[in-house]
Amino acid sequence: MILFAASALAVSLYYNCWSWEEGGCRIPLLASLVFVVWPLAYFVLIAVGRYIFYRETPVLPPEELPRCTVIMPAYNEGQHVFDALSSICASDYPAEKLELIAVNDGSIDDTLLWINRAAEKFPGRIRVVDFKQNVGKRFALYTGFRMGTGDVFVTIDSDSQVVPDALAKMVSPIVRDSRVGAVSGNVRVANSEGAFPAMIDSGFTFAFDFIRAGQSVWGSVFCTPGALSAYRRETVLPLLDEWRDQKFMGRPSGIGEDRALTNLVLRAGKWVTLQRSALLYTNVPETYKSICRMLLRWERSNIRENFEMYRFIFRNFDWRDARRWFMLFTLLEYSSMTLLPGVMIGFSLYNIVLTDGAVLFITGAVALLWASLPAAINLHRNSTKLVWFSFVYGIVHALTLFWVVPYALVTVGNSRWLTRIGANSAGKF
Repeated sequence: MILFAASALAVSLYYNCWSWEEGGCRIPLLASLVFVVWPLAYFVLIAVGRYIFYRETPVLPPEELPRCTVIMPAYNEGQHVFDALSSICASDYPAEKLELIAVNDGSIDDTLLWINRAAEKFPGRIRVVDFKQNVGKRFALYTGFRMGTGDVFVTIDSDSQVVPDALAKMVSPIVRDSRVGAVSGNVRVANSEGAFPAMIDSGFTFAFDFIRAGQSVWGSVFCTPGALSAYRRETVLPLLDEWRDQKFMGRPSGIGEDRALTNLVLRAGKWVTLQRSALLYTNVPETYKSICRMLLRWERSNIRENFEMYRFIFRNFDWRDARRWFMLFTLLEYSSMTLLPGVMIGFSLYNIVLTDGAVLFITGAVALLWASLPAAINLHRNSTKLVWFSFVYGIVHALTLFWVVPYALVTVGNSRWLTRIGANSAGKF
């Protein structure tokens, strides 16, 4: 989305769009402030937080770790769920303090077989819940939350694997800081050999190592990913029924369960932070079509939860509260970027007609310019491969994925999961 903002500025300057003389396309200066200056200011604020103030919470020694409940919902994951459960059981978290609940969400493949095989391999370590019919990821997680006995809950996706020290790192901020209600882990891509997974991996680095790290300084990470998140028991339990029963446009809100729960934690006044070195590797789609479906679901969820956040952000607003101001700044930036692609599609089509398509070359050039930011973050993480894929993703996103956000906006009421055929994303239970 930022790519379109930069494109707007470059094209308008190139074609004299700021001129009030005859021939200029007369774009108001306010548009530049909303679509260009505002995101730049936000990124500067994030960069200051990330590189000057961000500090990861030190991990607790084994004897101080709390009882932890790990919840893993699974739907049609096959052997992936066995590998995921094995990675948790092989972690260095003390076994006597670790409770693992695996929820088979009515899978129609051999997922339950692989869950049971994991339970046999690690006797007494895994509690198995088997729904005969698919109830949706949100209700599967809800069931795990209600069953769990831990002081801290950790959610992990069934197609993912955690590194051995990730669980201890995830629970440490909650124990050390009473303000913290939830923690985001750092999600990386496991199947990064293909072009699309590598592009997504470069984006994950930017989203976690830069954006979430900067938000963490203010205790205001906007989304604890379902792939790897931790929640304080006494914070999340009072929120569960509202979260389970959430509706959007009068219908069950079957997508965006991670962002929705994060919203409720922030609304409760608790901090949400990032543990940057708590790593988890997950599988992502490998084709253009499946990437589009994933991004559509994410964007619909973000749009919905932005609306929800506006409902409480001004409630009891303390003008002296810097954290609340940061949350408002972030929310307004997210919202302006939601509207931007639609504006830019019309603007670009207008200029393509006038300039015989020359604007496409400028769009590509500016896309490369803006891709230098995630490229720099990947370079900082010593990932030369992902540096190049950051630039590739910038071009691909600007030229072939620009339609995702406008389409998500006009179809925001759609709660289909899209990437899981047959899944009950609407949460009928």
